[in-house]
Amino acid sequence: MPAKGVDYAIVGGGAAGLGVAWQLARAGYSPVVFEAREPGGGAMTASAGMLSPAYEAEFEELPLLRAMIASRERYPAWAAELGDIGYEPSGTYELALTREDVPYLQRRVAFEQAQGLKVEWMEGPSLRKRLPMLSPRVPGGSFARDEAHVSPELLRDRLLEAIQRAGGQVLAHTPVRHIEARTGSFLLHTPAGTYEAGTVIVCVGVPIEGLELPFRVYPVRGQMVAVESPRPGWLPAPVRYYNRNFGYGYAVPKRGYIILGGTAEEKGLDTALTVGGVMDILRRAYYIFPDLYEVRILRMWAGLRPSTAERVPLLAQAPGQRLFYVNGLYRNGILLLPLIGEGVKEWVLSGTLPELLRPFQAAVGG
Repeated sequence: MPAKGVDYAIVGGGAAGLGVAWQLARAGYSPVVFEAREPGGGAMTASAGMLSPAYEAEFEELPLLRAMIASRERYPAWAAELGDIGYEPSGTYELALTREDVPYLQRRVAFEQAQGLKVEWMEGPSLRKRLPMLSPRVPGGSFARDEAHVSPELLRDRLLEAIQRAGGQVLAHTPVRHIEARTGSFLLHTPAGTYEAGTVIVCVGVPIEGLELPFRVYPVRGQMVAVESPRPGWLPAPVRYYNRNFGYGYAVPKRGYIILGGTAEEKGLDTALTVGGVMDILRRAYYIFPDLYEVRILRMWAGLRPSTAERVPLLAQAPGQRLFYVNGLYRNGILLLPLIGEGVKEWVLSGTLPELLRPFQAAVGG
């Protein structure tokens, strides 16, 4: 049976794949996305949807911080064009759990301010005027006013609608098992048949369907818990909290519920929930928000975040071929989605990677 022809094949229908597909379709092309499961069913919808570059990049990660800020700044335009993606420009808080955690968070504030971010330090009493549900044990924290959050599920749905409306296709439950290079094209072998493509963009994240990548991806498991909101509008903005012994946790408001998280575990492809992981999430959240003691748990889940060894994105092109790779977005896939979508489209069409993404360009074999 002859192979079906595709101009632009995108392997992987997560945040990066859907973002690139929409930008190509929006530019007048007809991309086809091959997704092994349901679109957005991996790390994308397992996330909380925070758009918080101020609190994501570490001190030495300036190129990543600049990329995240630029991507966050694109979200209002994306929301206006896509429709309801749950975009909320609410700002984000970061709190110290104990007095011993304050110096570290204050040093982060100084770093963030030095990079031009609008972040202010607040002592506990001032924080509780804005967030009256906080425990009196919280000694202080910071507020980044320009941060935001979205609904990953709504973002996925709007992207799927936009891709199809613009002439693209998304093939669910169609894993690409092997990519065969030919002269001037590629054959993509799937259980549903073979497709021939002139350009292939591999955005699979963590490959679970047998597709081999020319670099190593480290799955990092994140466990999550959704709980009832004690009352409408109870939590006005995402809140992150830090303790030097127990690491980070966070609470993110959604429509009628709160997402709690804060685990990062290298356990291979295991997506099981664990007693310890869930207990750590709930214990930290209860320490910050005593009101949560009586609320109902709605659901729990875990997802695998694709990471490189350096914990930064990886953008690569096979030498002399129209074969591109986008990976290593780790826990920033939603945040980086607009910049990756627009930048990879430009890279594929013009051959030039935008300046903000060049620090993440890597060399790989064919």
